[in-house]
Amino acid sequence: MRITKPTKKKKKIGPVGVVILAVVILGPLAAAGVGALFLMEDMEKPTVALYPLIDAVSLKKEFTVKAEDPGSGIKSIVVTAGQGLKKYTVLRKSYDALQKAVLETFSLEKAELRGGEFDLQVVVTDGSFFNFGAGNSARIDRRMTLDMAPPNVRPLTPTHYMRQGGVGLVVYTVSKEPERSGVMVGDRFFPGFKQDSGSYLCLFAYPRDMEAEDYKPRLYAEDRAGNERTGFFVNMAIKRRFKEERVEISDEFLAAKMPAFAAQYPEARDPVALFLKVNGDQRRKDEAVLRDLGRKTSPKPLWNGPFIYLPGSSVLGSFGAERAYVYKGEQIDRQYHMGIDLASTPKAAVPAANDGVVVFAGDMGLYGKTVVIDHGLGLQTLYGHLSQIDVKAGDAVAKGRIIGRTGTTGLAFGDHLHFGVVLSGLEVIPIEWWDAKWLEDNVTQKIRRFGGEIPQ
Repeated sequence: MRITKPTKKKKKIGPVGVVILAVVILGPLAAAGVGALFLMEDMEKPTVALYPLIDAVSLKKEFTVKAEDPGSGIKSIVVTAGQGLKKYTVLRKSYDALQKAVLETFSLEKAELRGGEFDLQVVVTDGSFFNFGAGNSARIDRRMTLDMAPPNVRPLTPTHYMRQGGVGLVVYTVSKEPERSGVMVGDRFFPGFKQDSGSYLCLFAYPRDMEAEDYKPRLYAEDRAGNERTGFFVNMAIKRRFKEERVEISDEFLAAKMPAFAAQYPEARDPVALFLKVNGDQRRKDEAVLRDLGRKTSPKPLWNGPFIYLPGSSVLGSFGAERAYVYKGEQIDRQYHMGIDLASTPKAAVPAANDGVVVFAGDMGLYGKTVVIDHGLGLQTLYGHLSQIDVKAGDAVAKGRIIGRTGTTGLAFGDHLHFGVVLSGLEVIPIEWWDAKWLEDNVTQKIRRFGGEIPQ
């Protein structure tokens, strides 16, 4: 009798079992694949840039590092300066919270470098898991020269007699090509402009709001490496007396003028409060616009002879006057009036004061419809409160050309022209530029003698 063992039936794996088995077998492989994919996607280096793009620097020259990594984020920045066998760390920055973009500044003052060549290196590392957790790195290497010799600046013109609110011209030379040069008056800078002769011309001002004992202008030059030098030149400060003016503010004036400014200052619902905002805040904004326009200037003089003014006009408001603004018998504000108000007939034709190029034609806050003409060397003329503008920015205009008509726009109290002479954004006294003798003695003669070009 043959005995056989019964055969076992193979169990079939159902659909659920198949899924479980797949997960058990393929799960680690899938995870490994995802991890590998993540690492592959995170292999991109950060982007890094170093400014400015110069070859020669001083110890005080400020650099800016700009780094970006939209994936992992920036983890650290290290900047080193090396000379010979010595290496100095001038910037080391780590970010606990990874940054998508960073901007850092540094100078070489921490490095004990000698004058001459050195190597500057910037290394930026991201926070990725690539490279066994060390992350991706990008670097910049530059061979540079440390220049520690400041430029020499020497005045050519003799004593300058400066009246408060007025302008002077200094002609000077610089021993090497500067990044910028000119005259510093307090914290205000008046740029100089190189002429074909090699000398520099700089129109500078004695600000109306500066006392004579504080007026100490200095020549200034900074080379491309960042080295600075100041130089003394002889100045005689002459104090000027300015008028005081009283301006009555009526309810009718507020009702007529304030609605145009209401949208800019929604927090000032009371007409008087709105007037104070406009007369103060808006005035500062207009001054900022003039400073920006002052940079749009010709490096050579464009004017031709003395300047002219509105024909047949009388003076309503003088330059530099301290104005008291009075509402219902009480003083509510005080401001300097920086220009001359000229009036003739309503909507009188306004001529360009001299040859130049229009750099602004449009609305300018307190001045309303305004034209600004550049005459070179930072010198510009302003025509405010116009009812009509007949020129556009970029137009070259000749002395006497009609540029618009007088009006009451802006914060004008009646039909007139606010005429201003503006030097590098600062309004100065206009009457000097109307005076042919003053212009010859203080500007034209110096340009002719010390190598500049005078328009014919």
